[in-house]
Amino acid sequence: MFSTPHFSECFDTPTEEQKVDELRARQHHEEEIYSLPRHEGWRQLSLRLYKGFWFPEAILPGVLSLRHHLRPTSSDIFLVSFPKSGTTWLKALAFAISTRKPELLQSRHPQDCSPNLETFFAGPRVPDLDALPSPRQFSTHIPYSVLPKSVHDSPCRIIYLCREPKDTLVSTYHFVNGMQRPEAAPQMPLTEAVELFCKGLTMYGPVWEHQLEYWQESQRRPEKVLFLKYEDLMADPEAIVRRMAEYMGKPFSAADEMNGMVGEIVRFSSFEKLSGLEINKVGLWGKEFDLGHLAIKKASFFRNGKVGDWTEHFTAEMAERFDAIARDKFHQSGLTHSHSSV
Repeated sequence: MFSTPHFSECFDTPTEEQKVDELRARQHHEEEIYSLPRHEGWRQLSLRLYKGFWFPEAILPGVLSLRHHLRPTSSDIFLVSFPKSGTTWLKALAFAISTRKPELLQSRHPQDCSPNLETFFAGPRVPDLDALPSPRQFSTHIPYSVLPKSVHDSPCRIIYLCREPKDTLVSTYHFVNGMQRPEAAPQMPLTEAVELFCKGLTMYGPVWEHQLEYWQESQRRPEKVLFLKYEDLMADPEAIVRRMAEYMGKPFSAADEMNGMVGEIVRFSSFEKLSGLEINKVGLWGKEFDLGHLAIKKASFFRNGKVGDWTEHFTAEMAERFDAIARDKFHQSGLTHSHSSV
């Protein structure tokens, strides 16, 4: 189970009755999962189609469990992104904003600053989130339409970080190829990754529907969803940090501004700072979860973080294919990617 000290209190020793109930629920979830359409690509990373999106099979038990058990409070903050869209940076920034102690990022991996809900719920035990102090921060990659109704109905807030899909694909490609598997799988060709991604066959895909759902909700309910773009965060991180702080109910005081707190948060959360720390470079993340023996190198969360990295990998034909899909999916929605090739 989740062994990071900050969250271990969520897993007390269960009673025998709780063990029976949890086992029964897990068996029911497995039966439902095995009935779903399956695709195995991405170096044997099995995906299942659930409610219109492709989820990693290993975390689907967590998705089903949290849809039943999650009860958010009004002060909860949900940090949401499509995988490989700046999740690690978003979690580091939110943690530093809420604690006002960005230096703490030197002693913990950003992925451990807030629990990823579907991973947190994926094991045989149901976590007791009431054990966490308020205000709580959670992260997830779950599409808006798949989130529990309790989240939709709650006054809890969501911060969504969106990234240009071509850069997202390149980051996903390198990330998945870097995963450790029980049996070594061959490296995946980029052309194959592009083909699967365009068909929506990727973790939590399709990316366009994922982004559009949160965009549309941010337009309907701006008090519910703060929609941010990775490219804007790269261009002016201090401005975005101030927006996040206001939205989180943690605005910077005159004293904070005078003492350079915003700049310190940006500095300690920067790619250069985080990627150089030993705690973020050595070892594996995810060993403590029951995720089909899947473990991820901690360093894999820090590749280069650049905007426009896709130009080093894509052919013109690949780029046009992505952009044509974006034009079709985002037509008249108001959502655009300014760093697209179109």
